Amino acid sequence: MENRKLDHTVLVSFVHGYENLNISLPEEERPALWRLSGNETEIYKYPFPRNPGDFRDVASLIAGKGPLENADNFKKLPRFGFTGLSTRGDYIYAGAWNAVYEIHKKGYRLERILTHNLMNDVHCIDAVEDGLISVLTGKDAVVFTDYDGNLIDFFTVKNDLTVIKETTITEVDWRFISKQFVGSTGYWHFNYVQKIEDEIWLTSRNANCFVVVDLKKRKARLRLMNFFTPVLLHDGVRFQDCFYFTSIDGKIIIAAEAEKASWNPREHVDNIHLFNRDLVTKLIRLEETELGREPNWCRGIACKDDRMYVTIDGRYDTDLSFGLLEMDETGKIYANHRLKWSDVGDEAEIRFVTGFSILPL
Repeated sequence: MENRKLDHTVLVSFVHGYENLNISLPEEERPALWRLSGNETEIYKYPFPRNPGDFRDVASLIAGKGPLENADNFKKLPRFGFTGLSTRGDYIYAGAWNAVYEIHKKGYRLERILTHNLMNDVHCIDAVEDGLISVLTGKDAVVFTDYDGNLIDFFTVKNDLTVIKETTITEVDWRFISKQFVGSTGYWHFNYVQKIEDEIWLTSRNANCFVVVDLKKRKARLRLMNFFTPVLLHDGVRFQDCFYFTSIDGKIIIAAEAEKASWNPREHVDNIHLFNRDLVTKLIRLEETELGREPNWCRGIACKDDRMYVTIDGRYDTDLSFGLLEMDETGKIYANHRLKWSDVGDEAEIRFVTGFSILPL
């Protein structure tokens, strides 16, 4: 299973943190993107300006809005690396703590750093025709940015599902605020965001469901699932007629509208139509596959043709490596490639390294 040839070329974003939380060194490029093609792999490094002064030092790369006058240095430096990945045209768009990086597909060179003050702990991003969609996770806000880094619009989903424009959040430069507590942020802790026709679909880690916002009506609703085991949803993407999720405790969940969920024989029993149901699910436990164990972390999922890709392992204070699995919907694993921090940096300085988002090309 180890290091078998992948069926597709795949990009994996990853994040890492250091034992010394005061490490900044913005002038140094840090590893953040892993490219796998067949059995060949390559790591790409990029600069990560942290504090307001760092942004001024790389002004030639910045597109959007510079630091606000009230911006202050981090009280606690956040992780380094890339989070969400998306693609449009000749470019890869990669989320970071306080910006979205525009990277040319030719040579994976950095072209621009798109940024404004509503970018903080960027998780998933969606590159659509008229710009980028991201989430200000700690404020449950969906943020729209054009391809020159300018803030176009935003709205907040409150815990009662009302959708409002909370303008006070623009008074803060969120780019230089770190997460200083353990656990999720925001009411919902939105992770993945994707535009599907005239709706925004958001995965909520805290509620283990989709929150769907109608862009025309500015109204939100839930899309629920018939889970039959505890889950901790992280990612959720649509592929063809189904949705694919990771649960951070080592599970893959596949969900579909009830009439399309052919994998569940109970869908064909008498009177099933009398019950209230939303999305019907199928579960893959990674410990029951060829992997043979429950990974200590599971995050990031992407699908292409008949393959699923997911990253595993890499939590705090564990082995300084993480893996990329290539598998199908039966749970059969075709490849398991690992990125070891010893191959890219000094293990003595690092605390964790974990995959985040996956982009098959």
